[in-house]
Amino acid sequence: MVLDMTSSKPMHGEGSDDTIIVKPLAPLEEQTLPALADIRSAKNRFEQEVQGLLARFAESRIATGEQITPPQLVDALRQLFVVLEKDTAQWDPDLPDDEAERIGDLSIGLLLDLATWAERLGERRAKAAFEVISVSIAAWLVQEQQPIHTLEPIVNGLAILANAEHDPATLSSLAQLMGAIVNAAEADYGSDLESSNPERPWRILLFNWGITATRAQEPQLMEQAFTALRKFLPADAPLFFQEGRQQVLQGDYRPEVRKVMMDAADQLGQHLH
Repeated sequence: MVLDMTSSKPMHGEGSDDTIIVKPLAPLEEQTLPALADIRSAKNRFEQEVQGLLARFAESRIATGEQITPPQLVDALRQLFVVLEKDTAQWDPDLPDDEAERIGDLSIGLLLDLATWAERLGERRAKAAFEVISVSIAAWLVQEQQPIHTLEPIVNGLAILANAEHDPATLSSLAQLMGAIVNAAEADYGSDLESSNPERPWRILLFNWGITATRAQEPQLMEQAFTALRKFLPADAPLFFQEGRQQVLQGDYRPEVRKVMMDAADQLGQHLH
């Protein structure tokens, strides 16, 4: 694994292709916070993509057996978008306290299933779109101060967004969102029970947070991401900082940005001796 702080290619999750940069469906400046949590925009993007996917599925004549099908997934997600578009303050007060958490997690899980179908049907653009839409649901959960339980499509969607971006301000917004998602997912993933899997979404999210904060050239965001890396991925942090040190020395970085990375690498090196 080579971490390139100067490239526009953060790591993707399992099943993705790091050799291909997938462009987001709209200009990235339209998708930064708080726009990423705009459920109406996410719903519109969803409707743009599902028609082609449904047509491809109908043409495929795949025997589905007991599998949930794309039409069923689309119908369920349309119903969920109706709920998500409403201000939670206007939801039925008799609903359980964790209803927002349940609705958000269900939506992300169904988007993951739909993205899996899109990949199976060769609809790469649709797969990328559904993963980016899952980022919108994650941003909504963050705004609602709810936990996040399903990471894989969110991590892929964040990588797609960061892949297409070079503007430091936009990268800063993405890095802030990555940090908020780490906080929201920590309860489920912080113990890192799948540490033997190098492609686990939690690991990739933490790496990409550090990479994106560095590319944004935001020392404070870098410090936050690096603290999380040391805390949650102590076995991987040395490689990250070693390669990060090489990258910032070679790339066009401000002195204060280089210093944060160099200090992190030096401090970790001291602890290892």
